[in-house]
Amino acid sequence: MKKIFYCALIVPAIMVVSCKTTRPAGIYEKAQAKTEQPASSVISAPATQTQVPSPQVTTKENVRKEAFKPIDTETNQDVVNKKYHVVVGSFGSQLNAQNLAGTLKKEGKNPAVVVNENNMYRVIIASYDDYAQATAAKVELQSRFADAWLLVQNK
Repeated sequence: MKKIFYCALIVPAIMVVSCKTTRPAGIYEKAQAKTEQPASSVISAPATQTQVPSPQVTTKENVRKEAFKPIDTETNQDVVNKKYHVVVGSFGSQLNAQNLAGTLKKEGKNPAVVVNENNMYRVIIASYDDYAQATAAKVELQSRFADAWLLVQNK
């Protein structure tokens, strides 16, 4: 008898709960209508006003600058001699950084481990003097290292 009673309560409760929407009606459509304005509704500035040009976005905005030095056991001198460095790992532990560098060395790469003033260990997979080459290498590596980024020594 109790099972029938509970089933009689649970089934209508599930039906009522499952019919409720998670967003109020019309909100999504109103937001989409605001973003989809026809091109003819664009108002141009009057000829008497001077338009301020938008600021130029530099291509080097995705480069982080920080002071760093190679760890004591580091033999790769590209981190000292080159300007742009592609970072594929950043760790609070030197051991973790060295483990990643060891894995990369087994793959035939020539990584370097550096430490910054905040004791963060960066694993650099490649260094370049040319920004375009560094960016191309970073983009290529992002299929494996999604968070790869560029680093420049802040002197």
